[in-house]
Amino acid sequence: MQNDLNLFFWLGTFIMISLAIMVIILVIFYQKKIVRHHNEQLKEQLRTNLIVEHKERERIAKELHDGLCSDLATIQNLVSVLELSPNKNMQAETIADLRDGVQLCYDEALRISYNLAPPLVNDNTISVLLNNYIKRVSKVSDLEFTFISNKPTFVLNEIQKFELYRIVQELIHNIIKHSYAKKAMINLVWQDDSLCLHLVDDGVKYSFDNQNKGLGLSNIKARIVQLQAEFIHDSTDDGNDISITIKRNEYD
Repeated sequence: MQNDLNLFFWLGTFIMISLAIMVIILVIFYQKKIVRHHNEQLKEQLRTNLIVEHKERERIAKELHDGLCSDLATIQNLVSVLELSPNKNMQAETIADLRDGVQLCYDEALRISYNLAPPLVNDNTISVLLNNYIKRVSKVSDLEFTFISNKPTFVLNEIQKFELYRIVQELIHNIIKHSYAKKAMINLVWQDDSLCLHLVDDGVKYSFDNQNKGLGLSNIKARIVQLQAEFIHDSTDDGNDISITIKRNEYD
């Protein structure tokens, strides 16, 4: 009887130790898996940031080359005309053209600077930032814009505002340049736990799955990943309907 008790005792002890070792192994394995998953997320986020940064550099370089550099080349030609022309009337007209050209360069440099780092991002809501942006774009575009927003229910952080602002910039740029739309509407719908941005236009339809159109769609998708937002694009005969939903941070 005593031998049986000893046997059960040591057998039970062995089983308990084995279970404890298994639990420790499982915990270590689970922790390693979490660390590996976290590292993969960091790598993916870094890759996304690099993609966005690369696209931004390409866009800025193109804007400088096609816009500011072209205007400066025109000014350079006007200076040559001014130097060679003996005609006083011609000189006066050239000086007027030079003044207009310098103003254009100033406006273009100011626009590029604003796009690089929109001022007062920290001090304004996304509604104010987008409304001001739409007003500026409306002055230089034939596109009819409408902006609507209900009362905000929470505050986006600086990164969220900046990325959402950039996405809208890219989308509006695509609409103006490629869609041949006549009207576009931005609607911010605030709910207790989310913000949904709707952007609707009546232009030609396009697909975010097609990267051969040069619309900067990959840049937009990279920013969506950065925001961890839900993105839906519906394309119909009436135009395009885009919605971007950002969940409220649980710590807000």
